[in-house]
Amino acid sequence: MSRERPFSRRRVLAGLGTAAAASVGGLACPRLVFAQSKKAIKFTLPWVAEGSNMFTFVAKGMGFFDKLGLDVDIARGSGSVAASQAIGEGRFDFGLSTPSVSILQASKGLPTVTLAACAYDATMGIAALADGPIKTPKDLEGRKMASVVTSGDYPFVPLFAEKAGVDLAKVTRIQVDNKVRDRLLPEGTVDAVSGYATSMMPSYAATGVKARFMLFSEFGILNYGSALMTQPKRVAEEPELCAAVVEAVMQGLKATMLDPAEAVKVFFKQVPELALAQQAREQMRVGTGIMLFVSTRDFAKNQGLGYSDPKDYETMTDLVMKYLAREGDPRPDVAGMVTNRFAGNVKLSASEWEQAQKNSGEFRTYLT
Repeated sequence: MSRERPFSRRRVLAGLGTAAAASVGGLACPRLVFAQSKKAIKFTLPWVAEGSNMFTFVAKGMGFFDKLGLDVDIARGSGSVAASQAIGEGRFDFGLSTPSVSILQASKGLPTVTLAACAYDATMGIAALADGPIKTPKDLEGRKMASVVTSGDYPFVPLFAEKAGVDLAKVTRIQVDNKVRDRLLPEGTVDAVSGYATSMMPSYAATGVKARFMLFSEFGILNYGSALMTQPKRVAEEPELCAAVVEAVMQGLKATMLDPAEAVKVFFKQVPELALAQQAREQMRVGTGIMLFVSTRDFAKNQGLGYSDPKDYETMTDLVMKYLAREGDPRPDVAGMVTNRFAGNVKLSASEWEQAQKNSGEFRTYLT
């Protein structure tokens, strides 16, 4: 008789049935509300399907959405800016985006609400070849750097330059499409690329490109990673739906934390075309590992998965208003942009947390 995996699909689904019986922020179990007729949900990613957002496919592939009566269609994105706009405008019911981008958007009159934090560092930054001329931020001067204008990192490049002492006027900046950005660095077309480590470093690692990464967070720029978002109106009018989506996504995140190898298998069944790509499995392994490294923080351990610290949101809002917002833009109310009403119900035991940290520890090296 074969031994069951420590976090198998069968055990997870059994646990979900128990978890769903609990209340969520005073709400009764949402499972029965959508059980008789599947609720169709349009869900957007901030980027292409990759390790940083794989847990959403795990939530779908392991049946977490289905068990709560949700029929979720996951669409790829073209950057956090575009994703946040699409969510705020209601073109998607839910999705992932970067909180700092949604804060800036809210200051311009298109608010979203963060329902659950999925990572506590966006891993925004700049990649350069390890054996290339760029060793410090100052070395960017006189060099070429590519960026995707709709990506969430783009608005923060000037702030990074200011804090790192870089004169951006001396940097040749090139706007490129997200489909070609990553290859420009190893091809030698540019000397650096801005973006997210969770997106760029996995592809470099899988193809043998030795790159280094300069995190914006190392220069005092606090930015959470991907967060689950929706519109304020939906929170007010459909709280049980919000509770159900958060529950399923956090179960997907937990499953990924505890058994990333199994999660990768589930992912490739959901997105089989990616499995055909050369080095795809190594790319997914590294991307998932980096994402898990920035997800296994004390907030999640102590408060449960999805918890957002309101003080961090105040800090991020201060940064956005000081460096990114236009003069005269109103400062959005943090209480209206983030809620922990639905977060924290999915937790890890002490032994599970130890396993999650063990699974992610080796990937710290990709962020230096």
